[in-house]
Amino acid sequence: MPHMKKYWRKNFKGKYLFLFLLLCLSIKDVDSSPWGTPDDALLKHDLQILTDAGLLNIPLNTWPIAWGDVAYNLKADNPEELSPETLLSLQRIKQRLIEEQMGGISANAEIKVSKNPDRIMTFFDPVNVKKLAASNVSYMSKNLAINLKYEKTDAYDLLDESHISLARGNYSMTLGSKKDWWGPGWMGSTVLSTNARPIKGLSIERNFSDPFQNRFLNMLGNWDLAFILGDIESINQAPDRRFTALRIGMRPKDNLEIGFSKSAVICEKGSGCGLSKVIDGIIGSDEVYDLNTFDYRVSGSMFDLPYAAYGQISGSTLSNSVGLFGLESWGSIEESQKFESYRVFTELSSSTCGIFGGQSKYGCAYQDSKYPSAYHNDGSNIGHPLDGDSIALSLGGILVIDDTQLYKSTLAIGRINRGSNSGYLFSQNATDFVNFNLGYQFDLYWYDIPLGSFDVGLGFDVYKDKGAGSSEKEPRAYVAWTNSIDLSQQKVRDFSEYIELIEVGDELIPQADPLAEDIVQFVSFNESELSSIISLIDQTAVERGDTAFANYMPQFKSADEIIDQLSESSNDKSLSDYMASVDETISKRN
Repeated sequence: MPHMKKYWRKNFKGKYLFLFLLLCLSIKDVDSSPWGTPDDALLKHDLQILTDAGLLNIPLNTWPIAWGDVAYNLKADNPEELSPETLLSLQRIKQRLIEEQMGGISANAEIKVSKNPDRIMTFFDPVNVKKLAASNVSYMSKNLAINLKYEKTDAYDLLDESHISLARGNYSMTLGSKKDWWGPGWMGSTVLSTNARPIKGLSIERNFSDPFQNRFLNMLGNWDLAFILGDIESINQAPDRRFTALRIGMRPKDNLEIGFSKSAVICEKGSGCGLSKVIDGIIGSDEVYDLNTFDYRVSGSMFDLPYAAYGQISGSTLSNSVGLFGLESWGSIEESQKFESYRVFTELSSSTCGIFGGQSKYGCAYQDSKYPSAYHNDGSNIGHPLDGDSIALSLGGILVIDDTQLYKSTLAIGRINRGSNSGYLFSQNATDFVNFNLGYQFDLYWYDIPLGSFDVGLGFDVYKDKGAGSSEKEPRAYVAWTNSIDLSQQKVRDFSEYIELIEVGDELIPQADPLAEDIVQFVSFNESELSSIISLIDQTAVERGDTAFANYMPQFKSADEIIDQLSESSNDKSLSDYMASVDETISKRN
């Protein structure tokens, strides 16, 4: 890209070599965080499978996703009734939840090398730099998360994705920058994607998507909220400006998610930019450039084949709207024991105004006369990666194989800058393009020592400049490596006291209604004697890290069987008498 800054110094410094060797010798690959980030295609695939299967009922189109929300709302009442791909996704998410609640201090290193980097950033997180080395140190406790990330480039140093986040009650406040993605698309978002550098500033998120307590508003279902206020950097001597955005996502039905977003470029940095300007950005004003966005995703099945249709529309007015529409399906390959699950999708996007008017309007998307090139941060569009006046048809998919290895591929064809508006920075002329990527993600181990996570791939780009009459063919190859190490591991219950994850055996304990003040969790055992109850208590202690009673390994039955056996075996004692005995025993042990 003409505006893209060049990355990397040709020779590594000793500190990076040392960090590489250190992380290759790590004893455990852990990088805990309060959120799942919008650069993890496998995570999105797994969460979407669980949601469509009815095991998870939270909004999934507002990224990052709070791990606490996932843990609290996850259901697994009858694992034997789940489809193979659902059961495997459930197991992966359960393992991620265990890893992500490990607090303390951890370090992470990352190296990327690419020939002809990809220019189109999607949810698949393609390598868009020639060379990159980065390291970060993170700390997480019950209510606090800190991340310091350092990227070395040949032009400057970056601290992108560095932040401090504080959780209080059901909300977290973050200062710094993190990756955000608003919308259901795989190839892009018309309002906020990872195409541009993350916006530095203040963000507020709802950590736990509880429904409203009001009986009428309760019909909206689980809902989330996100707010951003930060700075965006301009190029070509344009003034730096401020950016604000507000989003609400809801699940009024199990198979339906809708979202409403309002984003705006409001004023110049260093000038008068008080609360009134922020309010203007949220409610709309002639003094700002704003976008109104609506998105949806609805799922179902046809001929025993699951599917989902999704879409997103953004614009200052309906007649000046841009949008994307997609259709996806997923499942497992029953004849194969190696392939665990798959997902395929097709997506049509248009960033040319007038998607509903029948007549294209050039030069109006992501800018206006007062704010030319407004919707850009450091030269890249904050919304769709193809910038304005573009159209593209995309096909893509992922294939999950054993040990969570992943194949991924995308193919996109279309035209960039159809109106040849010089304000769009991706291309100065109308340009036809073909973009193809094929990647393979895997974790590498030497015996039990993790050597890191790898992402390797091939691809090619073809660009035909209609104005200049020239053509570019760019074959691509890339490799990305990352690894983590625990520096001071400590187990924390949760982040902001909203993770409730207790495992007995290999099954999640069913949770009560989240609206209830007290959560009652039932566990099971195989005998009706008081000694067996005590053994179960000891087993639970072992699962929580107490090894004092490690010799107790009871077998488990259902809660209904337990109650029936207790009642039938008690000639002169009631169930309440047994429970009283349990309480007395626990008190004596304490």
